[in-house]
Amino acid sequence: MIKQSAYVLHSRPYRETSAMVDFFTPDFGLIRCIARGVRKSMSKGQALQPFTQYQIFFHGDSGLKNLDKYESQSLPLALTGDALFSGFYVNEVILRALRSEAEVEAEFLYDAYEGALQSLQTAHLELALRSFEVTLLEHMGQSYEWDMDFKTADLVEADSHYGFFVEQGMSRVSHIYAAKNPNNCFYGQDLHYLAQGDLSHPSTLKMCKRLLRLALRPIIGYKPIQARELLKQYKHLK
Repeated sequence: MIKQSAYVLHSRPYRETSAMVDFFTPDFGLIRCIARGVRKSMSKGQALQPFTQYQIFFHGDSGLKNLDKYESQSLPLALTGDALFSGFYVNEVILRALRSEAEVEAEFLYDAYEGALQSLQTAHLELALRSFEVTLLEHMGQSYEWDMDFKTADLVEADSHYGFFVEQGMSRVSHIYAAKNPNNCFYGQDLHYLAQGDLSHPSTLKMCKRLLRLALRPIIGYKPIQARELLKQYKHLK
């Protein structure tokens, strides 16, 4: 039997009373467990919940594991409204990243995940999410020199436009390219701020949302993020 700290990223029903649960752990990264009888325990207030740290005990040689028992190590984070959907977004992105074939620094990513969840309770949501995405890229081996033109090795110029090229980085583009590809066009000044880790400028934060979405695609795939769609529906109903 193996013991690990863990968070629930996703779960779905399995047979009548059980669930198939994706856990994020610091030592093993993503593990999938069969939690037998756990849905029966929901009526007793013992349901496995997201945004709660657990200590789990499981066994299994490879692939699908069996969850033997679990103990809550913290109260569920009090996320509501936009912060709740932001938490779902973080869970979905982490789950997709861990399912990818990229190398994962699980222990460091686990710490970053915990930090992101805590930030959603107290910080500017957009700032918390963008900071998490930058950290995710770094720990998935996909960090970039944001303030350097990969073709020339020159620092980007503050008043010039740059395009993003997957697995290569930033490179200066013409005004014609910028006009035809506005979603892949970024100001040098904002790239300097990003490289310095300074996301406090509104224009930089807005730019990062577009840029990091492009940078994350090779890791998390091209399918729409379900949490984004849920947030749109939630805001439409408000």
